[in-house]
Amino acid sequence: IRVKRLLKNKTAEDIANLPELDDERCEMGQRMNENLASCIYRVEPTMFPLIVFQLVTTTLKHGLSPTSSPGFAGLGMLLCGPFGKPHEGREMAKAAELILEKPGMRSRAVRTIFATQSFCYHWTSPLQDTIAPLLKGYQAGLEIGDNESACYCLFTRSYHLFFTGRALDSIQKELEATIPVLTQLKQDESKLSIIALLATVKKLRGIDAKAGDKILDSILATAASNGDFSLSATVNLLKLEVFVFYQKWKEAIDLVRKAGNVRLFLSCFFSSVRYTFLEALTFLKVAQSSSGWKKRQMKKCAHNAMQLIRGWAKNGNVNVVHYLRILGAELAVLNGKNEKAKKSFNAAIAASSRNGFLQDRALAHELASAYFKAQGD
Repeated sequence: IRVKRLLKNKTAEDIANLPELDDERCEMGQRMNENLASCIYRVEPTMFPLIVFQLVTTTLKHGLSPTSSPGFAGLGMLLCGPFGKPHEGREMAKAAELILEKPGMRSRAVRTIFATQSFCYHWTSPLQDTIAPLLKGYQAGLEIGDNESACYCLFTRSYHLFFTGRALDSIQKELEATIPVLTQLKQDESKLSIIALLATVKKLRGIDAKAGDKILDSILATAASNGDFSLSATVNLLKLEVFVFYQKWKEAIDLVRKAGNVRLFLSCFFSSVRYTFLEALTFLKVAQSSSGWKKRQMKKCAHNAMQLIRGWAKNGNVNVVHYLRILGAELAVLNGKNEKAKKSFNAAIAASSRNGFLQDRALAHELASAYFKAQGD
């Protein structure tokens, strides 16, 4: 409430035109909060908003400093994700970028690029549009010596390439080239995320499946021992990707039940959106093969997940339109509406193709094929 009151009706331009901070103690506090925010997000995300609000409040009260840019990017992230106000969040992301243009404010440029492109813009713009800026962020980070933020940009770009349906052989080659770079730069956190994605890509290609299972389980164990809930959530998402791809619905529902609230630890990443779709699809498929109380329970869980996705679509998320088409088709199957199911599968395939999500077009084809086969069509 205090942040909202301080912001009033300020535009991105108003925020970027605030005077510079000239209080040394406040500036030191801002640097401490910035460092704390980057650490706490992975292990205790419920505390993250408090740190962001402190960064933003101090800027609005006392003026701009280099930490203001990631602070407003963080506020944009919260508005886009948990608060469900992506257009307001986009305005805060724009403010963060405008602050960077001020003299003496460029030191946090790469961190800001990572935050805006990873957490903000995919809520209202095509996911493909983040790939080129994230590569520039990686290159800029190496140039100025901000290796940590550079590698965050790199691993997020890799995941966005995967989610947008880039050819798996192409992704595999890029990931295999990325791992030595992360090793050389001593970025173990990003490296584990890339190793997990590489193992998943190879499993989807039918390469070293058993070895991939061991790698993913090992990373899960490492994440658990380190208290890295974000990494655990990422690995669970990747495991669910594989189960859904191979239509192993029993394994998929077991994972969903065991993994818990994955969205909390993937909050604001596109990964949280992807997980919600896969989760909803799993609930629908299990409901189709269930009866009685279990069928009603699975249908209710699917409905709750679909409501989240509908809300994102209503707020302008163009990346979830084809998700709703696929889920709508499976819901029609569940409800015994065969004609609607046929039309919805065709619409799902068309929407996936139109929006460039090639792997989801393939998924829609596989789901439609299984449905028509069951119908004897």
